[in-house]
Amino acid sequence: MKNKKWVILIPALAALIIGLMNTVLIRPEDVGSWKNYLGYLFLLIAVVNSFFLVRKFLLKKTTNNKL
Repeated sequence: MKNKKWVILIPALAALIIGLMNTVLIRPEDVGSWKNYLGYLFLLIAVVNSFFLVRKFLLKKTTNNKL
């Protein structure tokens, strides 16, 4: 059952890494190109995915405490 958590985290981590590589670690000549905007999109996906993962974890934790 512990491996299930990794399966859920891998897409968020992959989106974060790809987003950082295309925004923070981008070559100077690629700034303002489609690669840069794609990096912003991946960072947005990573933030949204992380938000819903944390929300799901907190809701699960609070429902278990009420029982």
